[in-house]
Amino acid sequence: MDSSPLKKLREELNMSQEGFARHIGTSGRTISRWERGDSVPSFTIPQMKALDELLRAHGKTLQDLPDSFATEL
Repeated sequence: MDSSPLKKLREELNMSQEGFARHIGTSGRTISRWERGDSVPSFTIPQMKALDELLRAHGKTLQDLPDSFATEL
């Protein structure tokens, strides 16, 4: 099974699950569940703003993201 788009993004940003989680205001456990496809990502407005800020700092935008972060089966 391929890595989830979220995991690929996180690795492109050279971030650990904990670091990514801390930046967007959630837990590393949540990021792990999202990456495995155990749950579907759900972002609050502050989390979306933090994700947007993180992406822009790395030359990306929200528009660059796939429509789903779930693991593709």
